[in-house]
Amino acid sequence: MASLSVFVPLFVCFGVVYSQILCEDGYCRTYGFEVGCSASSQHCSVNNATHSGIWLLSPTTCNCCDYCLPFIVEGDHCSLGGPGTGTTVGRCGDGLTCVAAADGNFCRRMESDCHTAQDEYDARYESGQIGSLEQRPACDGKGRYQHFHCVPTQTCFCQSDEGERLFGEVLHQGAVTERNMHCGCSRLHDQIKKSISPGVKLPVIGLRCTSDGNFNPVQCLNNDCYCVDEITGAIKGDEKVNLETEPISELSCYDESLDLFPSNTGTPPYNYTSPCLEEMRERIEFLEESERDGFNVDFFSSIPECLPDATYGRVVRTFNGSKVCVDERGQPIEGYEAMPGTTEYEEMNCNCALTTLLMASLSEKPVCCSNGNFRRIQCRRGACRCVDGDGRQVGAESADVAELPCYGGHDGWKTC
Repeated sequence: MASLSVFVPLFVCFGVVYSQILCEDGYCRTYGFEVGCSASSQHCSVNNATHSGIWLLSPTTCNCCDYCLPFIVEGDHCSLGGPGTGTTVGRCGDGLTCVAAADGNFCRRMESDCHTAQDEYDARYESGQIGSLEQRPACDGKGRYQHFHCVPTQTCFCQSDEGERLFGEVLHQGAVTERNMHCGCSRLHDQIKKSISPGVKLPVIGLRCTSDGNFNPVQCLNNDCYCVDEITGAIKGDEKVNLETEPISELSCYDESLDLFPSNTGTPPYNYTSPCLEEMRERIEFLEESERDGFNVDFFSSIPECLPDATYGRVVRTFNGSKVCVDERGQPIEGYEAMPGTTEYEEMNCNCALTTLLMASLSEKPVCCSNGNFRRIQCRRGACRCVDGDGRQVGAESADVAELPCYGGHDGWKTC
């Protein structure tokens, strides 16, 4: 069976060719623009806290000259643009916006949820209420939450612009993790879920991700499969295989370690799918056939929800009605389970169970509740701290559990 043929948005980058050629090779060199260019701003070359910028195509014939657009620092004058304002000589730096005031326009810090969270953190830091494992929220240049968040000594996970935890989690290994974890695929799925899925009849599937939230280097549209950039998801080169005649392993970018359910043997046609996608396909075909036959069917309750890596969700219902935590292959994680009709069942997310699975080789792991959620109080090396549902420390730690705001006034905290 070929790969699932449900709507898959595939980013393809094509070059645009124009019939009129304005600048021939060597034009800038021939007409001596290197000599005639004015000096570019120093900001792009300095690139520090007070002088930074971005290199852009120059506003000269054939873009022959170097052009640096400076970033204006907070408190300095800026331009709001508009007719008659002249050439742009700079823009407010990352996290800043140009605001009109009585005495002119100035670069001011953007107002956003992430910046508000930073201000709250800074205020608690000044009053000595920050924990040793608590991290200041990281915001991007537009004031949104950074694409991932790291919990010291534990893991890093992808997050949305609003700071919500998303699919994609890896062991925290310092700068290596932070350099390689881009979460572009995971964040694309989140955007699809929020903007497209609510208005369509059938599930919408994005590109396939890897466990860290990046794009899987192999992507398929119907039976045609390509190599893509793991950060942007854009198609790389002209290489392509058709699963009707060729196995997915013929692609140079295919990595068997990323294929949880390889099926490259046998005779064509081949596939690049997963048990979850196959069940989804079968359910959709059945429901569509039932609808054609005049039956009134519920499309949403009976179709499984596949995660961005094409596996089943990590919280699974069993035949007896309970919920259990499972890994990427659907195998139960230890004994984490919750029974219907309980608070543990309704609030079950298995975040702690998945984190401890990644930390299996480490000696210090977080303590989980029986349903796989993080215990609200975590202790390490003689000090205890409050954590949220994602395992992030909230507030200062204490050697006395009873002094923590999440203690609750009873001794049952050890068992959640």
